[in-house]
Amino acid sequence: MSRAYLIGGLVSLVCLAIGVYYLIPGINHVLAFSGSATDPHVKHALAFFALAVIALVGARFAAHAESAP
Repeated sequence: MSRAYLIGGLVSLVCLAIGVYYLIPGINHVLAFSGSATDPHVKHALAFFALAVIALVGARFAAHAESAP
């Protein structure tokens, strides 16, 4: 398994965790400047979920590029 694939997977996991964090109601979301800081922020969560998918796709392309002759 290539290093780029592992780094992309790690970035994806971090983005997923942050996305879940923004969906939890009742805790202070530090980077939420719109609305109440304790409300769930669906747009922020969706943005981080999209970043997770992009990181996985990028990791897959990077791993494929390293294995090509």
